[in-house]
Amino acid sequence: MASPMLLLQLLALVSSVSASVYYGGSVTYTPKGRNTDGTFVMEIRNKQTNIVCTENYYKCISGDCGTLINRTIETISVNSYGYTWCHREVVTQLKLYDNRPFAIRYPTYYDWYSKTGYWAWSTKHQNSPWKMVAHVDLGIRSDTGLPNRSPTITAIPPIRITRNCARKFSLMAFDHDDDQVRCRFGTSELSECGACYKPSGFSLDENSCTLSYTYGTAGVNVFELVVEDFPKRPVYVYYSDGSYTLKRPPPVQRRRRDITTNATLPSLNSTATVTTTAAPTTTTTTTAAPTTAINDTAAPPTTTTTTAPPTTTTAPPTTTTTTAPPTTTTAPPTTTTTTTPPTTTTTPTTTTTTTTTTIPEPQPPFNHGHYSASIPPISRMPLQFVIYVDSHHAPSCLDGDYFPLFLSPTPRNGVNLPAFVNRTLEIRVRATARYSSIIGLIVVGPAGITKVKNSKEEYTIKWKPTEHEVNDHFAICFYFEARDRSYVYQSKLRCVVADVAHHNTVVYCSRSMMKVEVEKSFLIKRHEKKLHLKEYSDAACSLKKHSNNTHLVAIMSLNTCGTTLEEIGDNLVFENEISSAEPKQMVSRQDDVEISFSCIFPKRTNLTLGFRHKNPYAFLEKGFGYFTYQFEFYETELFRKALDPSTYPVEVNLKQMIFMQIEAITTIPNARVFVETCRATPYDNPNSRLSYTIIENGCKKDSTVQVYPSSKTQFRFGVETFEFIGVHPEVYITCSVILCDTGIPGTRCTEGCKKSESVNYRGKREASGQTSSHSISQGPLHLVKTSDSQVSGTNLNLGTNLMLIGTCFVVCVGVVIHLRRSKAKYQLLPSVETD
Repeated sequence: MASPMLLLQLLALVSSVSASVYYGGSVTYTPKGRNTDGTFVMEIRNKQTNIVCTENYYKCISGDCGTLINRTIETISVNSYGYTWCHREVVTQLKLYDNRPFAIRYPTYYDWYSKTGYWAWSTKHQNSPWKMVAHVDLGIRSDTGLPNRSPTITAIPPIRITRNCARKFSLMAFDHDDDQVRCRFGTSELSECGACYKPSGFSLDENSCTLSYTYGTAGVNVFELVVEDFPKRPVYVYYSDGSYTLKRPPPVQRRRRDITTNATLPSLNSTATVTTTAAPTTTTTTTAAPTTAINDTAAPPTTTTTTAPPTTTTAPPTTTTTTAPPTTTTAPPTTTTTTTPPTTTTTPTTTTTTTTTTIPEPQPPFNHGHYSASIPPISRMPLQFVIYVDSHHAPSCLDGDYFPLFLSPTPRNGVNLPAFVNRTLEIRVRATARYSSIIGLIVVGPAGITKVKNSKEEYTIKWKPTEHEVNDHFAICFYFEARDRSYVYQSKLRCVVADVAHHNTVVYCSRSMMKVEVEKSFLIKRHEKKLHLKEYSDAACSLKKHSNNTHLVAIMSLNTCGTTLEEIGDNLVFENEISSAEPKQMVSRQDDVEISFSCIFPKRTNLTLGFRHKNPYAFLEKGFGYFTYQFEFYETELFRKALDPSTYPVEVNLKQMIFMQIEAITTIPNARVFVETCRATPYDNPNSRLSYTIIENGCKKDSTVQVYPSSKTQFRFGVETFEFIGVHPEVYITCSVILCDTGIPGTRCTEGCKKSESVNYRGKREASGQTSSHSISQGPLHLVKTSDSQVSGTNLNLGTNLMLIGTCFVVCVGVVIHLRRSKAKYQLLPSVETD
């Protein structure tokens, strides 16, 4: 049986085709640059949900709201089970003659007959008027040098919950400027709401923008929220008319920490200390040069006079003229505790402990113009929606029973996803429910967003951004619907942010070098300090060396900076990646950036590889701490002198004996190293299909292998050189090594050689007294044939290049962020190579 509320909706729809009963909306704004005549261009995105597809206009209520350039309207989503509604986006482009703050209000008029300007009937009101107010501020920020942007939010379609099940809704409120975002209920005093009530059974965490439901009245509940952005540190905001203002972090009410000593902390809005030891000072700044580059032509303030507020001193005021900003406003926060009053004050001596805190504020970079007092936040954006509480009780409140439960690969709530201009962003979402049947997916987002049903429980959300949307951020929200008989169960609301950028990743390949250039998108800039190549310990592989303000640039030889070589069919694949993941961590739960790039050459290719000696391998394991393995080639079986790293690749003759030592360096007193396997490969790739086993399961596999006496932490051995059949003049040696504690029995080190037929390979650590098996390698050895060199004998000689025959070509590269790949462009490096 349909609910009374739904019947009323149907009656309203039948009685008036033009009915405009309101279910919620939101407003965001984005600066779009500046024209040559000095005017500003901005874009306002208004989301509205009504019973039918209608548009509500706004009117200017304060400031200069500019003139209309263009307006587009698109329907994003319509209807859910048993609910009739239409969710639309209105994009308005404006030309502004200054960037001063202004405010707009929706709707422009109210009509009782068509219900234009009225909420849907709620548990508190019948046909209450609605009101949305947006406060826009496009001022230039002193912390970024760019115009301010509003938080990224979006109106959501009507949500349904059952009366007996507690639910939480994490509302989308992402801020591009890294501001602190808060959500609160609108107030009638500021004309921010129409119904102006807080629904019973719901609570709002303002700091996290999380709405919680416990138990309330069945029916429609109206939510009229305001989303505000506060700077995390004091920030000046500058305007084109020469004025400026100071925005501060949100006020925080603090309790007294110690009542007996009267120790209290002032509000964060206060910049004056509780006590002072200096006389009040008047500082006049006359000719100070700008200290912050601001991308604006606004005329800066000319003269600023600041008078310190303390009046407890008896010393007369002094006047100081300076050409630099006052140092007292740029110093870091300080806390001073005194048990006696300052000698320069007239305050009677007490034993009260007074704690003082000074919150530093930045200096304005210009020194003329008008300062106007201001209070936070920077902007105020409306976010309004309805939640319908069904009167029936769900048999189970556990997600996955009746309420759909999100499954992999559905992205986490609140994550940032990269979206590239003219490339389709695909978001796979999946859910399941045991006792109800999934009947659909509700999606809201930017204009042009679509969904494709892959199966009953899986959909793909698709969206292709355009050039006009580059550098913007768009909220995409969705939820699944399921049904059991006539009862509807909706999943939790989940939202992500799509960050739009150009996909300008270019890879250059030459006979000896790889070069990658990545345009610094929002995600790249967000993670820039953590980005690194596979080899992060070598200073020569630092991404700071070649990068600039607009592009991330990495240049490396084909076998340096952690570049790996893989043999795929008739090709050689050199691959590396730029990653933001913590280098020493094996897993990550962060939103890591991974930019994989590669160069592919035919095997018969003329390559010049700048071979380098491999440094010690460092590892960290629980119970063993940090330890390293050093793999070296030696001149003779006496192991007195390792070969000079500058001589790599090492030239050897066929059937010549080579001598190797693997040494473990550790703080464990009873440590012992055990070499489990050693293999030879023609490339610096231990997984190459073409390989030759020298040692296997701790046993000699090749008949020429000789093991020499050594300490517990050393393994010395030799083998007679050979060549791989075909055009493979190089050989790499890779060994799997385990470190054991000899004080603990039953480790792999105590088992020694075990024949392959009796060994069940163990790919993971099985004993508490041993480490995992780690792979280390060294090389290459370059086989010198008679035609290659006139040098012969037992000495190991120096070689420099690997030369094959043919031409080079490039095939693939990819940008991977959260396992999503995109194509990139390729170019060949010029034949003349420079460092």
